[in-house]
Amino acid sequence: MNNYSYQSQPVSHSSAVRNAWLYFIYFWVIFAAGTFLGQFVPPGLRMMVSVLIFALVFISIFAKASRKFGFVISNIMAFALGIVSYTSFMYYLGVLGQTVFYQNIGLAIAAFFAFGAVGYFVVGDASNLGRLLFPALIALVIASFLGMFIHIPMLHLVITIAGLAIFFLYTIYDFNRMKRGQFSAQEMGFNLFINLLNIIMDVLRLASILRD
Repeated sequence: MNNYSYQSQPVSHSSAVRNAWLYFIYFWVIFAAGTFLGQFVPPGLRMMVSVLIFALVFISIFAKASRKFGFVISNIMAFALGIVSYTSFMYYLGVLGQTVFYQNIGLAIAAFFAFGAVGYFVVGDASNLGRLLFPALIALVIASFLGMFIHIPMLHLVITIAGLAIFFLYTIYDFNRMKRGQFSAQEMGFNLFINLLNIIMDVLRLASILRD
C-alpha cells in the first residue's frame, strides 16, 4: 500500500502519466474479477483471504525483498481485495439502498479527483507529506487488523475517519509526485487504485455508521 518501488523507464512524462492511468484501470479490472469470484467464496475462506491481505501489506511495508516482486504482490492484493470486498458491497447495498449506495460511490470518486487536483495543480511540492503519512498508514493498518477481532462501534468510526483522512492526503501526495515525475507507472497505478478503493470503502462505511 503506497510503498511499492519499481524501476522507472526512460519515457516522457506524458507517456508515464498515461501508463500510470492504464495500470490504474488494469488493477480495477483485476479487482472486479476478484469481486465476481467473491460471491462463490465461503465466509471462512474470505477471512483467510483478509489475513493474507494484511500479511502482504506488512511484507510490502517492511520487507525489502518485496520490491523485486512488487508487481506480483500488487496483482494478488488487487484480486484478494476484490474477493473480500464482495460481501462488504452487498452489505452496504442492503443497508443504504441502491440509490444511496451509488451516490456515495460517486461522491467518493468525485472527492478522489478533487483532492488529486489539489495535489497536481495547487500544491507545489508535497514530498515531506509522505514522511508524515507513512507512520500514520502503519498505525491504520494495525488498527484495522485489530478491528477485525474487536467489535467496538466507536473504534470502527475512528478507524474510518482516520482512513479517509490518510487516503485523501495520500491522493494529494501521489498526484503531486505524478506532477513532479517522481514515480513509475506500475507503482503509481497501484497506489491510485488503493487510494480510491479505500476512499470508496470508507465513505460507504461512514454512511452506514451514520445511518445506524
